Amino acid sequence: MIQTQDKGPAFNYIESLVYISGRLVSSKKVSYVNQLNRLDLKDIIKQMVEDLHTEVIDEIVEGKFDKFLE
Repeated sequence: MIQTQDKGPAFNYIESLVYISGRLVSSKKVSYVNQLNRLDLKDIIKQMVEDLHTEVIDEIVEGKFDKFLE
């Protein structure tokens, strides 16, 4: 399972967590602190969430987490 979310204004980053059989096997964070003054911040965050989620899906497809399946 992949969980990708904006951690909100208190943290200013997006995080993707990868779980296999209920165990956390990976965490990725992307900061958007350098984008905070942008008027289109909401749209930027939405795109960043989608991009990070897709990146993690690609890693799964490439077999990066296969070692955790055994």
